[in-house]
Amino acid sequence: MRTFLDALALAFRDAFAPGQRRALLISVGAAFLVFVLLWIGVQWAIDAVRPAAHAWLRWPLQILGSFAVAGIAWFLFPSVSTTILSFSLEGVLARLDRQHYPELPPAFPVPLGAVLRGGVRLLGLTIALNLLALPVYLLMPAINLVLFYLLNGYLLSREYFDLVALRRLDRFARQALWRRRRGRWILAGVTIAGLLSVPVLNLAAPLIAAALMVHLVTGSLTPPESQHDPGP
Repeated sequence: MRTFLDALALAFRDAFAPGQRRALLISVGAAFLVFVLLWIGVQWAIDAVRPAAHAWLRWPLQILGSFAVAGIAWFLFPSVSTTILSFSLEGVLARLDRQHYPELPPAFPVPLGAVLRGGVRLLGLTIALNLLALPVYLLMPAINLVLFYLLNGYLLSREYFDLVALRRLDRFARQALWRRRRGRWILAGVTIAGLLSVPVLNLAAPLIAAALMVHLVTGSLTPPESQHDPGP
């Protein structure tokens, strides 16, 4: 079984490999488009509700709206980018399996519908739980950051773990593996949440997250002496 740091270093290398560039560009472009459309929608709503008698309110409301979109983007980027990545995730995971774990039998392809349901579930839980935690975020400095990363780290760890484990394990085996190494998976989720909150790096973070969980989950099913680490 790989150490956590070994798996993370390998995930960075995999995410920027030539074979993953298409998935990376699609994920980045689609996430950017989603938030541009959100910003346009907010500006349209401001223009629609602004009273004609108070035209001077337009600019202050637009500025506040832009800040609101930026805040929403920061909170929702992890789940939105993960949902978008789901469209090309099977190809990404299959390439990683062939490159690093050729000795394992072929994984079961996960139906796109199941992946999308997981992405939508992640998005819904992210919105609901972060709204519940909003008073802490606003009123308790320092604690708010700890809560944000623990909460979103848990959600991301569960989602990425399931996406990878679903390809090789039945429900009972997945539950047993999750319980046996729960701390390791949650540490991976908190790391993913941290990567997703770093500007620029967050654009590649979904691919890094997928590769990290492959090396942690699939690597735990492989005897150490048979793990394959090709050079760059």
